[in-house]
Amino acid sequence: MSSDSQPKPQPEPAALRRRALLEPTTGKRTLFYVTSDIVVVFGASLLTHLAVLRHVSSGLRYYSHGVLPFAAAALACQMAFSLLVSSYRLKWSTFSMVDVPRTAFPSIAAAILLGVLSGLRVFAGLNPWSAVTWGLLSACGVVAVRGSKRFYREVIRRKTGKRAILVMCSHKGYFLLDTLRRIQHFDYRIVGFIDPEQHNRGTVSQGVPVLGTFDEIEQVVARRRIEAAFVFLSSNPTFAIGELLQRLYDLGIEVRLVPSLADVIDDRADIGALERLTIHELTGQQPVKVDPEEMQHVFGGKRIMVTGAGGSIGSELCRQLARFDPAMLVLVERDDSNLFYIESELRRAWPKLDVMPFLGDVTREADVDRVFREARPNVVFHAAAYKHVPILEFHPAEAIRTNVMGSHLVAGAAVKYGAESFVYISTDKAVNPGSVMGASKRIGESVAMAMNGMGGVRFLAVRFGNVLDSRGSVSTIFRDAITRRAPVTITHPDMRRYLMLTSEAVLLVMQAVALGKGGEVFVLDMGNPVRIKDLAETMIRHAGLRPGLDIPIIFTGRRPGEKLFEELLTAEEGTTVTVNRRIFRACIPGNGGYAMAIENLKRLDEAVRSGDRERIRAEILAQVGSYKPDTECLAGRATASGQAASGAERPRGQVSGVGGQGSETGDAGEVRS
Repeated sequence: MSSDSQPKPQPEPAALRRRALLEPTTGKRTLFYVTSDIVVVFGASLLTHLAVLRHVSSGLRYYSHGVLPFAAAALACQMAFSLLVSSYRLKWSTFSMVDVPRTAFPSIAAAILLGVLSGLRVFAGLNPWSAVTWGLLSACGVVAVRGSKRFYREVIRRKTGKRAILVMCSHKGYFLLDTLRRIQHFDYRIVGFIDPEQHNRGTVSQGVPVLGTFDEIEQVVARRRIEAAFVFLSSNPTFAIGELLQRLYDLGIEVRLVPSLADVIDDRADIGALERLTIHELTGQQPVKVDPEEMQHVFGGKRIMVTGAGGSIGSELCRQLARFDPAMLVLVERDDSNLFYIESELRRAWPKLDVMPFLGDVTREADVDRVFREARPNVVFHAAAYKHVPILEFHPAEAIRTNVMGSHLVAGAAVKYGAESFVYISTDKAVNPGSVMGASKRIGESVAMAMNGMGGVRFLAVRFGNVLDSRGSVSTIFRDAITRRAPVTITHPDMRRYLMLTSEAVLLVMQAVALGKGGEVFVLDMGNPVRIKDLAETMIRHAGLRPGLDIPIIFTGRRPGEKLFEELLTAEEGTTVTVNRRIFRACIPGNGGYAMAIENLKRLDEAVRSGDRERIRAEILAQVGSYKPDTECLAGRATASGQAASGAERPRGQVSGVGGQGSETGDAGEVRS
């Protein structure tokens, strides 16, 4: 038998009995409290007699006829009131200020009753003021016993572990110090606070001094020999946390991040919460806000259809629209699991909302016609699309069939069944497209614009960049790698993208519906383009790790159809401002009208039916003059994440930093929803 299979030695029975004796139970806690109350009550009774009578009478008579009757009555009152207010149920180890009233109440109530009895001369030599003295002594004694364990742990017991400072990015962080102190294995010695407010410098909170402001961090770390820093994050997404963290990392100390109280309450106390801080910091944008009354006016009481309702953009559209009381929300989705989950979520969150799930495909005319005939929507958000750039480079027919032909079917049904508005969700990849996916979305934009006004329908397109929290997005790929402590893979060190949170992109799409008159392509202001490498490094740092050391960054090479930098407008386009400073109206030149669009669609359909990839790409190029096919990357076999070289192993790519070998999957150059 191997050594691993040998039975482990069991504790001795005596050790087990000692462990069981020390194990806390309800009965032991109650017995301890009752015993301590007896000692406190009798001690307070004796001290009260000494204080009032100012001498100690000789003999047992003094105790048997003076102290003992008073103490017995006091103890009976004390225990009765303690049971009444459940004072004996309080945990000894977590006693705090909020428990003081419940602990002191039995002594105060007993003192009042004893005062009445003393006034009636029940107790010889005592008056009502004697009961006041007893009540103060008893209340102080009971509170002291209840708080003794915490006092010992936090004040008396010798502090050990690394010397640490608490960096307050939010004043709410002060309240979390109490939580840290209660952690049994918290192996840090808190030396002081760092507070951004100058007027707090030199003050003391919970026995810990404020040592300085953010500008003095380096001096405080050197002077106090700090080994670790706990950064209490602010829930304000515009707080510039990145520079502060970089300064702390440069000092070579351990950095721990603690989410804000708002994030804890909202169940966002994870890397995702840090990601939300990251995106606004990197883009320089303020969080998106909309006028609820305006949204209520636009969408309230309307029948609204969302295609691709189970996808990242579609599902978030459904969540946001549900807030503004639509008459009906129609969910069109071809994936039954995604449809099930979004319908269940909406019914759970908004029980009174009329939700109509429809399992169907926007590329099948019968499906599209049936859902429009049954639902008769007023507003249509067309979010159904294929999105992943590399895989669509190898399947251009599917890209055209879904992103162009499917969009035309849905748009035609909107006209046929009298919808008021049709919103086409587009992408920055439609600008000077270097991929089939981007070119297909550009053609979809053209079709929507050509159909504006038909049947009285307002056709709008909204163009935005990459959304961070969608499935398969760069942030989800990075987050997964970071939590697994695996290398983070990036296609190119200079890859840049416009980034936005899904929730914010959706709010701006809804706002564009309120602004649009028809025939417009709206462009969302997404702030400054972000270098994907910077995003990866920031997310790694926010997870308390070091880029290139704890988590390697690996560059795997540009994938099929990828551009290093996406644009929101072409050279021939310009923008005009709208009343919303985050939304611009693109000036798109005329495209020849609907008759020309139909001719183009016919030629595309013929190319798709032929199954010839090169013919499809040639037809796309004929219709989108700015399309630049990525012919260099099309050799080999298609994979879901990009190109797989045939016959030979794919090179592992460059590594930023040291340690580890890189993963060949999870490249994060394309992050649209």
